[in-house]
Amino acid sequence: MNTPMRVVRSHTRLCAALSAAAVAAGLLASSPVAAATRNIDASDDKVFTPRTISSAVGGSIHWTASGVDDHSVHQDRNVFDSGNPGPGLNFTRKFSAGTFAYRCEEHGDQGMRGTVRVAPQALSAPAGLSFTVRWAATGTNTGNRFDVMYRVGSGAWKTWKNNTSAKSMVFGARSQPVSLARGKSYAFKVRSGEGTGARQSGFSPVKSFRAS
Repeated sequence: MNTPMRVVRSHTRLCAALSAAAVAAGLLASSPVAAATRNIDASDDKVFTPRTISSAVGGSIHWTASGVDDHSVHQDRNVFDSGNPGPGLNFTRKFSAGTFAYRCEEHGDQGMRGTVRVAPQALSAPAGLSFTVRWAATGTNTGNRFDVMYRVGSGAWKTWKNNTSAKSMVFGARSQPVSLARGKSYAFKVRSGEGTGARQSGFSPVKSFRAS
């Protein structure tokens, strides 16, 4: 008489495991490719090329000058600065999540401006947990404090982490992972800086996924 009940329980556990695997697979599929270095040229035409660029968390941006004019790279809210404008610009930053508007100090008023956009990552988490959100990597130098916001479905944006020094975390409250609701979408955005106040990026592009 107990055999059917054992079969039902085994089937239930199998379905739960398959569902968790499907969610994890979806998260892994949504993760950006491995971070790499991308190049931006500062030209004597008073432009950065490309003007807007996207990077993965932990990816590097390398600025060089192709001409002879004096150029620099200064983030609008002082998160990073290459120093005084000069010839032979050679400057690299390894990025955390955020939207980083910047300018050349010498030619910014002539339109020599650019933007780096870095979305957070959603990754699979340790067995038995929900998923991990990653907004910085070892060696990133575009801030050491992070504000992380989230939204479930079409709900309001809420603060998850404020001024945290952590680079990633399993999603949940009070160190407890959240249980994913099948069919619900989860969205995240992050800004990087050095504490609260003036030295901050704008919020990143939104990273979202739907639990399957």
